[in-house]
Amino acid sequence: MIPSDPAFRRAIHEALCACLALPPDSDAALSLIREAYTEPENSPRPSRQTDVIYWSALPEMTYTPRPPALTAGDARGGAHAPRVHHFLPFTLLVVCYGPGCGKNAHRIRSFLYLDGKDFPRAILRKAGIYPVPDPPEPLLLYEEEGSLWRRRADLSVSLRVTDEYTYPRRRQTISTVPPVILKT
Repeated sequence: MIPSDPAFRRAIHEALCACLALPPDSDAALSLIREAYTEPENSPRPSRQTDVIYWSALPEMTYTPRPPALTAGDARGGAHAPRVHHFLPFTLLVVCYGPGCGKNAHRIRSFLYLDGKDFPRAILRKAGIYPVPDPPEPLLLYEEEGSLWRRRADLSVSLRVTDEYTYPRRRQTISTVPPVILKT
């Protein structure tokens, strides 16, 4: 699963909504939590008094790749489908704007690791996304907008995303042991 996958984006959105105790499909959640724009210079600017949370998932560049793990697969009908799986490293960058930016960033940092039914960590784990514990504190900044200053809080969380591929052809297994004649 990669960040361009709709299931990945949906899982991140639902986890952030769970951190802020919002229903994922509510108008409040859809207006508050948004995916970051690919062209920031053309993105709409909400008012300075409006709380907005933008998120994006970026690949980590400081990661040293490990060889993927190979699984023989399960036997179905006498054939095995080999699978290769490994974890891809990403950084979830959450940028909060508005008067409640610091509070929202701290809530996300604190509640992202809650585990259990309908909690953020369980939502992410079901999608094959695993947040690495203990991210740094959110960084509180002021960003210039025109001639005024806008409050901003940046939070970065390391993620490990499960990536799995199944080989398209099945390999046959031995169904019976061939007879062996031993001479004594």
